[in-house]
Amino acid sequence: MMRSYMILKALFNTKDYLPITFFMEQLEVSKRTVQSEFAYLKKVSDKHGYLIHIAYGKGYFIEVIDKVAFTQFLDSLTPDDIVTSGEQLISDVLSILLTSTTEYVVVSELSESLGISRSLLYSEMKTISNYLNSYNLKLIRKSHYGICIKGEARYVRQLMLDLYLRGDNQFKELTDEKVGQFEEYERLVEDCIRNNNLRIGYYEFQVLIGWLKIFIIFSANRQFSTSENNGVINPESDKVLRHFDIILLQLQERFKVIVTMQDIDEFNYFIQKSVQKNNRIDNHLSQKVFKNELLEFFSAVDVKNRTDYSKDHEFLEQITTHLLFLIDRIDQKITYKNPLLLELCIRYPMVFDIVLKFSTFLKTKFGYDISNDELGFIAVHFLNHTEKEKNKRINQYERIAVICTTGGGVSNLVRTQIMEIFPRAVVKAFSFWEEQDLATFKPDLIFSVVPLKRAPKVPTIYIKELLSNRDIKNIKQVLFLDNPPRSDNTQIDYSQDYLSLLKPNLFSVETIQNYDVLIKKMAEKMMSKGYADDNFQKNVVLREQYMSTVYNNGIAMPHPIEMKGKQSAIAVSVVKPELRVGKRVVRLVFMVCLAKEDFHFYSNISNGLFQLMQDNHKISDIYHKPDLQRIINIFKEMEG
Repeated sequence: MMRSYMILKALFNTKDYLPITFFMEQLEVSKRTVQSEFAYLKKVSDKHGYLIHIAYGKGYFIEVIDKVAFTQFLDSLTPDDIVTSGEQLISDVLSILLTSTTEYVVVSELSESLGISRSLLYSEMKTISNYLNSYNLKLIRKSHYGICIKGEARYVRQLMLDLYLRGDNQFKELTDEKVGQFEEYERLVEDCIRNNNLRIGYYEFQVLIGWLKIFIIFSANRQFSTSENNGVINPESDKVLRHFDIILLQLQERFKVIVTMQDIDEFNYFIQKSVQKNNRIDNHLSQKVFKNELLEFFSAVDVKNRTDYSKDHEFLEQITTHLLFLIDRIDQKITYKNPLLLELCIRYPMVFDIVLKFSTFLKTKFGYDISNDELGFIAVHFLNHTEKEKNKRINQYERIAVICTTGGGVSNLVRTQIMEIFPRAVVKAFSFWEEQDLATFKPDLIFSVVPLKRAPKVPTIYIKELLSNRDIKNIKQVLFLDNPPRSDNTQIDYSQDYLSLLKPNLFSVETIQNYDVLIKKMAEKMMSKGYADDNFQKNVVLREQYMSTVYNNGIAMPHPIEMKGKQSAIAVSVVKPELRVGKRVVRLVFMVCLAKEDFHFYSNISNGLFQLMQDNHKISDIYHKPDLQRIINIFKEMEG
């Protein structure tokens, strides 16, 4: 598709015919490849507002009939969407090298397979080489032969496994295709786990299955390995685990691959790492002292954040038990991977920020460094507490009045919608003139579509007669987070939408070389415009030091570790050209600043960004046509 873009762009930018040799040189591909591209472009031309004319001896010429349709098609083919994501390019190159049946892959053939020019591929070789170095592997380039990967077997397999588990790439597709139906061996692994009375989590089970699949691909072609004597040797492996050897032996028979002793040791090592210990080994920490230290930490958190962690005895018991098991695992150098880590970070930023501060407390108080994956598991306990608190706040309202203009069908519709929010409450509809009946009912929460002159002294939410799904969601967020006084006739505003926090004076297109410099600049602007507190920039940088807020598909959501804005706002920066932060790219940056009364927006903001990350087309639309109103419209469209 990148070739298609380059061909159309070249034709559009000239008023003359272009010969086929021009495209062969520009794309660095064969005549046949260029002809194939033109065959595709001619086939789809009617739908996209252009015609391609061919003249013998002259070449190709384009006639644009519908400029809007043509421009949209051209935008959809923009190379930024297809190959300039370095992460995707690395993944594609490695997928081909790791599944090749020959030792070396010719660069021209590799560029043909990827649909990119040789010059672009060569320009990325250093990046690919550095990536392989992180696995203790080398990218070997040999004149007249091509390129290949070399290194110890275990390191090659680790690279293969990481690529496979990442999913959504060529390597996983090619591996699954070559291995074929694998249910028989999955059942065999399950039987071995069951027969040996082992506890292995679902994610660890998927890792084992992934390892077996990539082992087949690797063993069918051991050309990567520079040494077969450096496999993982584990002579102290538990003897009961040797029963798993039968799995490799069956794979050897079925797929006609060679299984070495090093392979068997490595597989048993993986199993050993995956097994969850049934009994906690006594450690140096007194459970009572440990729990008291946690209670002191959570009491301080509650005062600062208006939370109730220290009063939730079930939460304290569960988090204490979890941490004691975790400390034992750390002492034994056993680690678990958390497939939900990224989603937890994105969708529950407020909770995760508290967990990050909790990790600092554990490090300072007990000397334990907790991995990000383990922090994700800890965060689940915090989320469970949060959900219980939501239910408590909803269930405190036992008698709810819905006041409408009439007592007819509309009031019953609104009543039904309100009952969805409060399934345990008594919800009753009243006409606006039934003041005495309303007083007799003694509600503890009121929803009204009209102004009330003599309302009971209870929290009151003024609503529209027809509530949209978004209205209901906003009402839930307000009530879940806020705890209005039961004896007051406080008016609760749910109508403001989080999209109103996207401010024109905080929108920009940035050309900048460093992500840290960018977020400092954005934070400074937030402060100068009167939205953020004086410590905002410092707290944004501190949050980034805990864990990067650069997420999937070029989206970043920097925010302070301590949220205490003066006014709520979201700053947006479109970064051109895109930045690279580690293995991820940055294209769209959404910096969040919330005042305490607007914390209920956090969930909608993070969920909206999480949805955006799943849609490359919408990301591309924003990136190539940077406009704040377009961004707002796209978020509204995603919400339906």
